Amino acid sequence: MNFINLDRYFVPLTKDQEPNLDIGRFWGHRVSGWLGWDELRRRRRVILLAEAASGKTEEFRNQCDALKAAGSPAFFLRIEELAEQGIEAALDNESAKLLDTWLAGSGEGWFFLDSVDEARLNRKSFDTALRRFAKDIGTGLERAHVYVSCRVTDWKGAEDRSTYMRYLPAWKKPVIAPVAKPEDYSALLDPLFEKESSPRAGKPDESENRLNELVVVQLVPLSADQYRALATAAGVADVGQFVEAITKHGLAALTERPGDLLDLADYWKSHGKFGSFAEMLEHSIARKLTERDPHRPDNETISPEDAREGAERLAATLTLGKSFTLRAPGHDPDPSLAAGALDPTDILPDWTDARRNALLRRGIFAPATYGRIRFHHRSTQEYLAAMWLDRLIRNSCPRTEIFQVLFAERYGIKTVVPSLRAEAAWLSLWHPDIRDEVIRREPRFLLMAIRARSQFPCENSSC
Repeated sequence: MNFINLDRYFVPLTKDQEPNLDIGRFWGHRVSGWLGWDELRRRRRVILLAEAASGKTEEFRNQCDALKAAGSPAFFLRIEELAEQGIEAALDNESAKLLDTWLAGSGEGWFFLDSVDEARLNRKSFDTALRRFAKDIGTGLERAHVYVSCRVTDWKGAEDRSTYMRYLPAWKKPVIAPVAKPEDYSALLDPLFEKESSPRAGKPDESENRLNELVVVQLVPLSADQYRALATAAGVADVGQFVEAITKHGLAALTERPGDLLDLADYWKSHGKFGSFAEMLEHSIARKLTERDPHRPDNETISPEDAREGAERLAATLTLGKSFTLRAPGHDPDPSLAAGALDPTDILPDWTDARRNALLRRGIFAPATYGRIRFHHRSTQEYLAAMWLDRLIRNSCPRTEIFQVLFAERYGIKTVVPSLRAEAAWLSLWHPDIRDEVIRREPRFLLMAIRARSQFPCENSSC
């Protein structure tokens, strides 16, 4: 399918807090600080972190093509080819000629360097790629807007940021002092009487400095209008009916990335309808645990069965540990970064680093804060945690152990453990004794199980 311009937005990432996407949805992108491509193209140093199926490579290619069509010099380069061959050898003949013309001129140029993660899987060095890039464009570096993309699980935090800044330091315009005329002492006297509020000649203002500094961003999830446009382009005949079914079946969370929306569109075109919430979750999980690119070197690292088992173990540990985030691989154990985030190495100690990282690269995970990742949606984590508990039951774990985890007594009142209510509802579908205990303690939560099994679940989870 050809690229569909969805007018995507980007949210700056910091290590201090997860961006609140609802602010932008309710109050608009400017209030939330979201950046569109018009604004991002003005930036000179950008890192785009994104998960699988988010469309980062397609966005890079389209922006490169759009800039060239408008007469601006723009170049798309794969980082692994850049590390191995340098700029000119990695470009086709037409782009190589454009590069030579740009280097001989004085205008600005745009460079989109794609996929640090794929380069690493092919044992190509990010450091080498940037070193060759900086060397090849020489003094043109001060005229270059440089964008780098990477899956969030493969970005090495402070180390990669340091590498980027070493070869691509903040873009700075030279401060040019005014030339004084003979017997004109204004160049010496003006600074003494200059008001603090007036900008100095030749000095970039604060907004200009922001454009020059490195910014780390991630793609904002698709809006309803965006996924409607993508569904139309994907060949869905009655988009209105398709969108209505998404709402009825509680599947809005499965429309946030282009790859996920296209999965739903394919399911809809094949079946003419959606299945139950449980069936659609299973379909989504299976697709997200499968690497979409058949040529990625880590495809053979982990089997589908192992990926499912590992995802269930991670989900169960996060749920029982009352957390929603995992520490991304390769990040330094900064106490402020690690606060509340669990280390996948501790959860899957019997796995190799290669297997753990292959799992965490899959589309079932998404960025949280800078250096943290999470399951793409809370309902996925809840379902997989319930499946892990179900696996224990099927492997003859004593029922009393499961009941002690799920049920408690507070102030003489028998309840379902609040943090495990969703898991208890899922288990009620498969185990009558758990269902009966939920009915005895908190029967309203059984409606969650009915919703999960229903072909047309309630739109409000509290109904």
